[in-house]
Amino acid sequence: MSPLDPALHGAWVVDLRVRALVGEASCTYGLSGDLDGARRLVAEALVVAEAGGHHELSAVAHGQDGLLLLRSGDARGAAAAFDRALSAADPENHRDLAVLHINRGAAAGELRDLDADLRHHQIALHHARLDGNDRYAAFALFNIGFAYYLRGDFHRALRNMEESSALQPEGPDGWSEVGRAQVLLDAGLVTEAEKVLADSADMLSAEDLTGEMADALLARARCAILLRRPEEALRWAGRSRRAFARVGNDSWALAARITALEARLALDRERGTARRTTLRRRRDDALTLASEGGDESAAPSREAAVAARLLAAEWSLLAGDHDRAAEIVGEVPRLGSSPLPLRIHHESVRAQVAFAGGDRRRGLLAVRRGHRVLADHRARLGSVDTVTAAAAHGTRIARVDVEAALATRRPWAVFDALERGRAAYAGAARVRPPDDEQLAELLTMARAAAEDARELATSTDPGDRARAAKRSADAHRLQQRARRRSWQLAGTGDRTIPEPTTARDLIRDLRAACSDAVVVSYLLTERVTAVRLDATGARLVELGSSAEAAELARRVRQDVDVLANGLIPAPMREVAATSARRSLERLDDLLLGPLEVHGPLHVAARDGLLAVPWASLPSRAGIATSVDSWVARYEPVDGGDRARAARALVVAGPGLAAADDEARLVAEEWVAADPRTGERATCAAVRESLADVQVVHLAAHGVHEPDNPLFSFVRLADGPLYAHELDGVNLRGTVVVLSACEVGRASVRLGGEPLGLTSVLLRLGARAVVAAVAPLRDEVAARVMPRLHSALRDGREPATALALAVAPEPEPVPLVCFGPLAVERDVQETTATV
Repeated sequence: MSPLDPALHGAWVVDLRVRALVGEASCTYGLSGDLDGARRLVAEALVVAEAGGHHELSAVAHGQDGLLLLRSGDARGAAAAFDRALSAADPENHRDLAVLHINRGAAAGELRDLDADLRHHQIALHHARLDGNDRYAAFALFNIGFAYYLRGDFHRALRNMEESSALQPEGPDGWSEVGRAQVLLDAGLVTEAEKVLADSADMLSAEDLTGEMADALLARARCAILLRRPEEALRWAGRSRRAFARVGNDSWALAARITALEARLALDRERGTARRTTLRRRRDDALTLASEGGDESAAPSREAAVAARLLAAEWSLLAGDHDRAAEIVGEVPRLGSSPLPLRIHHESVRAQVAFAGGDRRRGLLAVRRGHRVLADHRARLGSVDTVTAAAAHGTRIARVDVEAALATRRPWAVFDALERGRAAYAGAARVRPPDDEQLAELLTMARAAAEDARELATSTDPGDRARAAKRSADAHRLQQRARRRSWQLAGTGDRTIPEPTTARDLIRDLRAACSDAVVVSYLLTERVTAVRLDATGARLVELGSSAEAAELARRVRQDVDVLANGLIPAPMREVAATSARRSLERLDDLLLGPLEVHGPLHVAARDGLLAVPWASLPSRAGIATSVDSWVARYEPVDGGDRARAARALVVAGPGLAAADDEARLVAEEWVAADPRTGERATCAAVRESLADVQVVHLAAHGVHEPDNPLFSFVRLADGPLYAHELDGVNLRGTVVVLSACEVGRASVRLGGEPLGLTSVLLRLGARAVVAAVAPLRDEVAARVMPRLHSALRDGREPATALALAVAPEPEPVPLVCFGPLAVERDVQETTATV
């Protein structure tokens, strides 16, 4: 075709022809994946533009060429094309400049030129605002967020993405939702990422964005791997690979193939049936794929190649080829600013190779390097929610550490490995409260909506019930917005993590204090394994079936639910009590019988063992028992804290017949009590008083929200007081008693971190939290709670006070004393030999 002469046809015809060819190129590639054919159309558009003397239209053609190269995985070629486009662009055409800088920034991101990535998107935002184009401003803001994500700055990434969404009146599109899901995934919010990806599937199908759909499928495969669904991950990865291949994006197709290998390795570990020849063949397949992503490739290919080498090393170890595994790991380059999961994977494989070769010192060095990476990540996070979620990435390194320790059969090695993994994400997430007006407003609005829904639900008017449903939905929506806002708040930047307790130090301290306390750390696999420590030393004990323990705990819960119902006839209640006692006796035999525990007990456990009513086990009657998810060490309060020791805050919430009486009886046990009942028991008043007292008693209706545990709550005069809004309150040294149904329960996050009202209070520094793991009958609470506070007033430790309070009860009482271990230490004592 001969070039168009603008003198004969008019400049507008040249412009139309160029843009039509560019549009046709985009459609050709999107529908067929024919990159060469699409680029021929762009070349034709470039000829038309140059012949017509329209250099600004040359910028449009070069820009489209860059976009095609970017979508095909050639980020370096794309960057060069975008630079040509920018040099030819009209400096007054802010719309085109915004688009070009957005795409140039995306190419820089693929090349991991993170400074250029951020710079180009900030320039794009400037041009979009000059043009008054909210759509492009939203794209630029989103990509600025993604640039921060690549730098490891998750809270800023999510904040920019949220601002981007606010600029889109119809809500976020599928493209941006896939990007947000990738950030959530690497932040450890895996189930949240999976939901975003599932919700975006229809949008992507409707828009027919093949490349974005492939990204979404790959992210779903990675979610499934972390959620331990490897067969599902294989299916998603296969679909992703085919989608990337369809558009000729070899770099990301390679990443999808290697994600499939990771799922296959997980299956081989899970089944343990593959023969050595099969394992070696898979190792060789991984190495073949690794060779396709060399140093000159785009970052996704290079990172995929590293992941493939690490998988190959793991298959070598499974096949018993230690020397080959060590050789493969030795070839892995320094990872620099690679994504967090890849850096953790690298250290976990280095640890595996060292442990397998008998070099325990080198293995532990790799484990500790992995924990330092995690500490750096944790320091950037600003809420309990994100800190506990990030534990998802710690499971890989923790598993390697614990498995190597179990292989030694040394109890102190197992104990130390368990504590290293648990301490990495335990403890406080924030040392100061979030000063964020938007979050505070969202929580206030959510509380008002929840309270409206509760009141309307009691009406017999169908219209009121419909309004109740709407207000309940409003409350849920506002809670989710508040949760998302909390993700956007920065951490303190403190890269230290709680110092894990070691068996050697713990035994030394118990010995120095002449303590008869026993510490038991439980590990759940197919069977329950316990490490028992006391002042005389440590031993490793294999106990019974984990499944049996879980079933017994479930039966106890069901029976206690019956006992809590005051309307149940006495004969049925006696049947339930007998059944509960029988299950508790069996749990006692299973979990404690072989351990010979006669004095005070501190339990460190995860999963379902946290919900066991330990104080109601027959062997624990009248004896102190405390429970936590790790062996935290309680540091005695300083002089300033002791000034609060005689003060108690006693609160009665609405809707419970015996709450006011219980509060009165508890307050009478204290010389200086601050009772809050009726309209004085508001959320703000209670929250503001928490830091000024040493003991808090909340007699209120409570709910544990298993699907959204940070919105577990106790109901006060003006509505629910959420666990979420306590984040940042200083409770150091405070004993909190929750005389509320089931708020001692916790949901276990991926990675093992428990999350609920009790765990939040402990993270805020509480000395102990006495809470119910099942419903608690009013008259039982009215008897037990004054006895508990009488013992606390007399200076008893919280676990001892609870044991004395529940001992006289004829039925099991589902109260647990959660909190750290207190050991008085004689600093003059020399280190004991373990």
